[in-house]
Amino acid sequence: MSSHAAAPAAIEAAPVSGGPVSGYARGVAVLVLGLGVLGLIPGVTTNYDGMGFFRSDAHLFGLFTSSVVSASLQILFGLTILAFSGSPRQAHKTVVWVAITYLVVGLAGAGIVVNSPSDVLPVNTASNWLHLALGIVIAAGAARTRAKHVEELGVF
Repeated sequence: MSSHAAAPAAIEAAPVSGGPVSGYARGVAVLVLGLGVLGLIPGVTTNYDGMGFFRSDAHLFGLFTSSVVSASLQILFGLTILAFSGSPRQAHKTVVWVAITYLVVGLAGAGIVVNSPSDVLPVNTASNWLHLALGIVIAAGAARTRAKHVEELGVF
């Protein structure tokens, strides 16, 4: 038996839920859910009267374009991650898909002409950078916590 292979007893003793991956997923969920909720609060979101369903003149913290759809999607992402955070494998998959979605939105936002008919999600340069940064940081954290999970528990 290799020193890296988990013994059958370790596999049986491995927790079904919890561990670094589940904890990380819950942290990401709180962050994403928080951003979504904040995007719907007047005062935190400036020019709140200009908030629209798709197109919007409202800005979270006066910087990131916010709309009803974008805030709702953030909330949905957060709730989805929380729903799957009990299982390390499902938590990891869900967090990775959310990270990929952020990367796609950030890259797509850079290619969308603001206020064009193709504007489904309101974007600006700050929002694009935020989505790209969130995607990279969340994906890197998911990879690191998965490795830590395997290191600590011997299985994934």
